[in-house]
Amino acid sequence: MALRRISDLEQSFKSQDGNVVEWKAPSRWLYRYERDRGAVSMETGLGTGEFLWYVLEKNDLTHAKRRVFDLINEDEL
Repeated sequence: MALRRISDLEQSFKSQDGNVVEWKAPSRWLYRYERDRGAVSMETGLGTGEFLWYVLEKNDLTHAKRRVFDLINEDEL
């Protein structure tokens, strides 16, 4: 199931310092943003703890959300 809006992202975790943010896709796959890496990632399998990383063009939460939104929609379609 693809997402229609970025606001549809379900945030599942955020570290106190904001360096790590995680979202769950409608399919329950985990997506993660790490500010220190300047990248977002997609879990390779449900509950595996292994991720494919994608470097962000601009390292901020807005761009991270946009990239996660795009990854979810690419995966779901």
